[in-house]
Amino acid sequence: MNVMVVLTTAAASSAAAIVYLAHNGNSGANWLSICQQFDDFCKKISGAVVASFIAVVIFMFLVVLSAVALPKH
Repeated sequence: MNVMVVLTTAAASSAAAIVYLAHNGNSGANWLSICQQFDDFCKKISGAVVASFIAVVIFMFLVVLSAVALPKH
């Protein structure tokens, strides 16, 4: 279960970095923001990032719940 928390957190964090680039671009690398042209796409990927962080919180809750239930056995 802990591995799932780590992998989900890593995936959500890397997706958040890409969403940040999509919204703001990077002038140093000459990358323009694409959200001005593809607004619907940016709304969808922003929602997906929020959903992935909700999944991280649920996994953390399950780990804590498992740790609390473990001493009872």
